[in-house]
Amino acid sequence: ALKHSYNNGLKFNRFAVPKENLLQIEGGDGLTIAYHGLNRGRVALCATAAGTIRLMLANTLPWIRYRETYGLPIEARELVRRRIGMMSAYIVACDALVEWCGGLLDQGYRGEMECIIAKIFGSEVQKETAIELFMKTHGGRSFLHGHLFGDNVHEFLAPCIYEGEGEMLGMAFMKSLIKQHGKQYYEPIGKALQKAGIKQPNPLNPAHLVALRQAAVPYVKWRVGEALNWATTPDFHGMPDVLSAHANKAAHQLQHSRIDVDNLMRKFQLALADRQCAMADLSQRIQDQVVILVTCLYAARTGDEIHIAAADVLAQHLQNRITGHRPDGTFFKTATTLGKNVVENSDSLIDKIQAEEIMMQYK
Repeated sequence: ALKHSYNNGLKFNRFAVPKENLLQIEGGDGLTIAYHGLNRGRVALCATAAGTIRLMLANTLPWIRYRETYGLPIEARELVRRRIGMMSAYIVACDALVEWCGGLLDQGYRGEMECIIAKIFGSEVQKETAIELFMKTHGGRSFLHGHLFGDNVHEFLAPCIYEGEGEMLGMAFMKSLIKQHGKQYYEPIGKALQKAGIKQPNPLNPAHLVALRQAAVPYVKWRVGEALNWATTPDFHGMPDVLSAHANKAAHQLQHSRIDVDNLMRKFQLALADRQCAMADLSQRIQDQVVILVTCLYAARTGDEIHIAAADVLAQHLQNRITGHRPDGTFFKTATTLGKNVVENSDSLIDKIQAEEIMMQYK
């Protein structure tokens, strides 16, 4: 159970709601309205993740200076430096998403899909940091009573469930993404097929083409236009070269994702809702592309070398996940160099956070 949260269940029995307070929902928008109320909580969760990872980083730095293996403090070890580099990258990315989503909400935008991205990313990297980076670096001390990890492990993991479990929320993201496209192009085709009594359309059947001659024209125009359109990416020349390259690539991938989404819809059609694995996979790729773009833009504005290097590490890490490539020597060098620099100067990331005392000291 959560150690630092106290919740009580509420049961409503014949709870009267004035008729004038009922939401007037036009078909199919109830889920959208429900999610809208959760947006601010999702951004807050990402902000909390940024602070929590900072706390874990602040408590890791003294430990890696103290702990020695074979005569050297583990801060000199490559694996440990990579872990510090990844913590730093996650902090900067969470900060970027919070600033982005918060700015949209302040301007009056609904920000539903943006806040979903922030929530999923923040909760997942907090979980990864806690288990893969923080706990493994601290070893068995992590489970001592009074240790930051042991006393808060449930709090570190629970956000993956809060405000919607990650993969389920990712599918909700996809539903919002495809809704307008489906209404505009696929719905008229479906109605035309139903009216003509066609269950399996065949483009080689002249009768089917006649039945769809009007309904399919807007979709065909859109699809041909996408195939012939040489999309232009925004101008990122004012950014550091390394971040400009990442931003350009992510922007290009996002533009091409329109075709990826349409291919998925065309392949599964009405059965798409049951193809949860395919939906979750494409959703994650699009989310990663957005995170790369937002983080690079944010880091470039800060002008801070640590933030720029952290955005570089994050972009390489997420691109490897998007493309299915293994991390290479360039990534390892970038991540470990960032980790080394953060060990030497972490002020821009953790500011004045006070680390807890190292438990069971032996020196």
